[in-house]
Amino acid sequence: MIIKPNDLLKKLHKAEALPNLFMLMGSEAFYRSQLLAAIPEYVFAGIEPADREVTTFDKDTNLNELEGIINSYPFFCGKSLVILRDEKLWGGKQDSDAKKQQMKKLLAILSDIPEYCTVILSATELKKSTKLYKDLAAKAVVCECESLKPKDLVPWLREQAQEFGAAFDGEAIAVIMEYLATVEAVPLQLLSQEIEKLAIYAGERKQWTKEDVENTFSALPEVSSYALNNAITAGNLLQVLELLADKRKKGENIMPVCGFVMSNIRNMLRIKEMLNAGYGETRIAAETGIHPYVVKKNLQACRRFSLKALQTALQNLAEMNIAIRLGGRQYERLEEILIKLLSEG
Repeated sequence: MIIKPNDLLKKLHKAEALPNLFMLMGSEAFYRSQLLAAIPEYVFAGIEPADREVTTFDKDTNLNELEGIINSYPFFCGKSLVILRDEKLWGGKQDSDAKKQQMKKLLAILSDIPEYCTVILSATELKKSTKLYKDLAAKAVVCECESLKPKDLVPWLREQAQEFGAAFDGEAIAVIMEYLATVEAVPLQLLSQEIEKLAIYAGERKQWTKEDVENTFSALPEVSSYALNNAITAGNLLQVLELLADKRKKGENIMPVCGFVMSNIRNMLRIKEMLNAGYGETRIAAETGIHPYVVKKNLQACRRFSLKALQTALQNLAEMNIAIRLGGRQYERLEEILIKLLSEG
């Protein structure tokens, strides 16, 4: 049974009948932590924590000990839970005889789990091509805890708001999408904490606005760079220089700052090129995957900058990104590039 994290959580909360082997796959800590909290409650429903028999294998796992614990009847409550997250058991090269024997024994153990025991195999990476995965996946609950891409974030945001009986309005979602436009994988754990703060801040008010997001989302590292990109998009040179000076004073690493600025200018350049080719706002949003709110905002900004100015700025930033690794001038060079862009347009 292959299932998404949210769907598995719903089944656990409803106490639906499930196999006694759970395979949590992937690197997303947000989902993994939720499931590692929910599964014990599902297994030991009505049993006090002090009476629960839970064993965790993190490293240096002895397979004979693992087998013994799985097959030992739990006298205190009649149920046991084993959490197996020793990545060395299934990671690394698979071609040595010792590794093959280890995988064979592990498969044998996990293929014959008694009814009174539940096992959670928690793996950030387990190749689907291995016999271990193929054989166990046929009889286990397989839940892929993968990171979300920014383009897939909107449904997740709506679900999180619903947990508090609330809803984001369109501009609130758009500003979060702008915050995270440059990341490859959304930091769900951190974002979830920010949403909890927002829920407390909003109180009884259940329609969450852009202003609510701007007033409460402070822990995301992208937020301060969002202000810088906003100033660039608005053509506000004085504010750009003030924000850069503040970052330099705080000792912020120049590389992520440069990355955020590059991403913003790259988006403006893509939109400008498509606009010049006769594309409309809706088509630009659909083909680029950029949120419609961000497209609309950048369409206005694109009128301030020529295609050549944006191309030159992006090329200069790319060269700077290489030069950063060699040392030398950093914030000063970024200031020069942005002064040139905003002054000449």
